[in-house]
Amino acid sequence: MKLNIVKLKNFRSYSQETEIDVSDLNVIIGKNDVGKSTILEALEIFFNGKPDKDDLCISNDNSQIEITCVFDDLPDTLILDDTIETSLKDEFLLNASNKLEIKKKFPVSTVGTISEESVIICEYPDNENVMDLLSKKRTTLKLQFEELEINPEGVNKTKSKELRNAIRNHFYPDGNITTETKEIKIDGKLDNEDNRKKIWLGLKKYLPIYSLFFVDKPLTDQDSDIQDPMKEIIKEVLKRDHITPLLEQLKEAIQNASTALADDTINKLNELDSSLAETLRSNFPKEPTWNSIFKLTLEDDRGVPLNKRGSGMRRLVLLSFFRAQVENRRTTNAPNIIYALEEPETSQHPDFQLMIVNALRELSDTENAQVFFTTHNSNLAKEIPKRSLRYVYSDNYNINVESGLNSDGTDNTEIIDKIIDTLGALPDPKNKVKVLVFVEGENDINGLIGFSKLLNANDNSIINLENNEAVAFIPTGGSQLKHYIEKKYLDGLLQSQVHIYDSDIPTYVQSVSDLNAEGNDKKIGYNTTKLELENYLHHEAINECYQDLNITINLTEITDIDDVPKKVAMAVHSATSTSDWSSINPDPIKNEEKQKRKISKVKRLLNTNAVNRMTIDRLTERGAYDEIRIWLDKIREFIE
Repeated sequence: MKLNIVKLKNFRSYSQETEIDVSDLNVIIGKNDVGKSTILEALEIFFNGKPDKDDLCISNDNSQIEITCVFDDLPDTLILDDTIETSLKDEFLLNASNKLEIKKKFPVSTVGTISEESVIICEYPDNENVMDLLSKKRTTLKLQFEELEINPEGVNKTKSKELRNAIRNHFYPDGNITTETKEIKIDGKLDNEDNRKKIWLGLKKYLPIYSLFFVDKPLTDQDSDIQDPMKEIIKEVLKRDHITPLLEQLKEAIQNASTALADDTINKLNELDSSLAETLRSNFPKEPTWNSIFKLTLEDDRGVPLNKRGSGMRRLVLLSFFRAQVENRRTTNAPNIIYALEEPETSQHPDFQLMIVNALRELSDTENAQVFFTTHNSNLAKEIPKRSLRYVYSDNYNINVESGLNSDGTDNTEIIDKIIDTLGALPDPKNKVKVLVFVEGENDINGLIGFSKLLNANDNSIINLENNEAVAFIPTGGSQLKHYIEKKYLDGLLQSQVHIYDSDIPTYVQSVSDLNAEGNDKKIGYNTTKLELENYLHHEAINECYQDLNITINLTEITDIDDVPKKVAMAVHSATSTSDWSSINPDPIKNEEKQKRKISKVKRLLNTNAVNRMTIDRLTERGAYDEIRIWLDKIREFIE
């Protein structure tokens, strides 16, 4: 289950309901005090806490804070109030977009006290006779089932799911269940006998863990950026698949033993005052909070805790925590988790800033993690894909949050310009750049840099593109390529241009042909002789790359015309999942989305980790050495 949308209303500066799109990586940018950190803290309240009275927007239209989270990538089946599996779709708990939408409402009284209730916004059956089915426990459902004289054939009356389904079908005999948008209350001032409390407890087990880190907050023994990672380790371990059943067994054993002792006490009371004893029963009003029982800390061999050490040491631990999580999150049974970090550049050496950002990016590429962080640093922001940028700004006192990409995948140029203006990302005044290297996208940049490092290590006369101040990369994927070449947007600059595009799309081939036909000695274009840059990899490098992640795939060859990212994604899926590639999700649209997501993650890994596993011999065996050297030599020639 992954977070897809966040909505804020009447929370601090967010007076009107503001919708925020969420992806795997979310980098929040904006001017000071505009509401960047508010997003992270709203999520902390949704998942882990409660607001205070001062969180209510001073220009609110009522006295209620609302924080809504919409989730997709939902489990096909789950356990709610029964021991048998059901689905959110079968229980009519999905919204009009087939997503799980949970709204938390926090009414604030005139004296400042805050109450809380949670609702699911869903398309629910519109017949009033089934409105309260989720609130009824099995015994009550069974009574209703029998009163309606429903045919019991094929219905397991010991299962709430089947009883609810049979009752719904009774009131919709033609099978056409019509629905309307409803708010189903699942928490807050519900009677202990209300079954929705049990459904909410079951549902919460599937929600992601949310971990918020404030890098610059004061450090104490119990509340610090050292203690927090240790707390999150405990919280995550307690939610692992093989740990949760053990906790349930322990909880049941303790509850049974405690209930027996309580009942013995009531029996003894009955001997003294039977009327009083009849009014008493044992009850566990709250679930146990296991994470408050276990404590984890780090200390050196002298017993000195790390939060008493220098800030540099503490920051290194935080960095190491995120780097370690990159590996931990690659296991398929790891619980979903959302990491949020405020301004990772704070009090950090530039090298460590970049290491944290790279670790967070890698985390976001894993199957079961999402990442948020805020930043004011243009050097960090420029490392982030535009699809992950979120710009927060105020417009007539209303807060807006927009993405770096439009819904159709094109650049949101207005927002990107605002981001550049906000961060002060101006051209280098020393004008060190001599060559502009145009490629299709970020993955091609990583791949080309990796290959240049390999060739340079073998022959230092070949240029190394890594951190080379004389070279600037410009990704021109999609429709942008045509505009760069036809409109000659950058021809007014003094830099030479080298264009390197794949040969898998005819328009790219034509664009390179048109560019070279200009006869401009400061511009040259190349199409790969193989299908894509990934086709220059050796199958052994790819196998080893995934072996490093404890994933065994056994590719035997890579050909020049293979769709390598798809081929590898299918092999990885086969090695890590029991489902077929063609049926990852029963919904064809969602299945295609999941396939694309897997292929995208493979492309990133191939152009980083797999490229780093290449050798000169492997490159030569693939017939790629001479071609890549031609590109690199032309770049060096333009520089000199």
